[in-house]
Amino acid sequence: MRELKPDLAQVTPPGGCAPAGADLPLPLWCRAASQRTRDLAWCSLSPALLSNLPDGYPDGPARLAQWPPGARAGWQAWLSEADPAILPETISELSQHPDPTGSRSLRLGRHAERLLHFALRHTQGVDLLAANVPIRRANGHGVQTLGELDVIWRDPSSAAVVHWEMAAKFYLRVEGVAGHRAFVGPNLVDRLGDKLDHIVRRQLPLGRTAEAQALVGHPVDRSEVYLLGWLFYRDGVVPPGLETLGIAPDHLNGWWAPLADWHARASDPARSHVRWYRLSRSDWLSGARVADNATDTAAVMHDALAERFADPLHAWRREAPVMVCELVQDQDAPGIWRECSRGFVVPDDWEARAALRAAAP
Repeated sequence: MRELKPDLAQVTPPGGCAPAGADLPLPLWCRAASQRTRDLAWCSLSPALLSNLPDGYPDGPARLAQWPPGARAGWQAWLSEADPAILPETISELSQHPDPTGSRSLRLGRHAERLLHFALRHTQGVDLLAANVPIRRANGHGVQTLGELDVIWRDPSSAAVVHWEMAAKFYLRVEGVAGHRAFVGPNLVDRLGDKLDHIVRRQLPLGRTAEAQALVGHPVDRSEVYLLGWLFYRDGVVPPGLETLGIAPDHLNGWWAPLADWHARASDPARSHVRWYRLSRSDWLSGARVADNATDTAAVMHDALAERFADPLHAWRREAPVMVCELVQDQDAPGIWRECSRGFVVPDDWEARAALRAAAP
């Protein structure tokens, strides 16, 4: 077994739902009682993954998303006081009743886009012009769909028309691999570098096509990347030098570990005050708040994960990492446990498979 690192709270800088300081409140996407509020706050107020586009991308049309001055603060004030009943439903709520049109996607990325659209529609200083606009071009074989514009909005103060491409992503960093390729998705389908290339080189240029201008009715003045998410590091140790990749210093981060390593740390008597909770994909966005009867001890969680990773019939259960969160009691809400860290528990062979994926061309 790999030598265990110190307690994750000692090696991971504040980048999740752990308090950044004794006098600083938790962010709204961690502390709000309603998950509707938390998810909406996460999609509009949580830190971006990047502080700048890394070297190799054009400095002209592509840039990172910027809200108009003051608009975001006004939106946060509105959301802090909003009745959750008027906010968009969570994915779990949406899945409980049918969609007669068949058009409502329950995919996490699509849901995050819907939440951002809601935020922009209710933000003073932003005019949302269009969302999820398909761009089509006629050719000799009919009509070809080139892609889709996620968000088009106008800044009333400057009249600038802005195109945003949004992504909500979750990547685990593989050690021993350089650059953005080291960040791979839990199911090894996606890499951070591939996603950036796709957004900057393929999606953003769509906003400057004649077809887009005809649909919007105005040339796009700025094309910007709106990239949110979480990055996860082996044992929670954030490596130095990430600024050279454009990773924001305040990006949301967590840990990943094989089952045995996680259990050795989680079952330490010094951690007897914490509980654990498995996060379904619909709960990946914002900080979790869990009722007492839904939490697990480390021993119960370990047995459930060990059974899953040993499933003889379903390869996806054996091979896919599982996101869990560590919980502490909420002193202001009896019977509620709040997330203080999150991470992926991975099968024993996942790291070797991830290294091969990360190193691939």
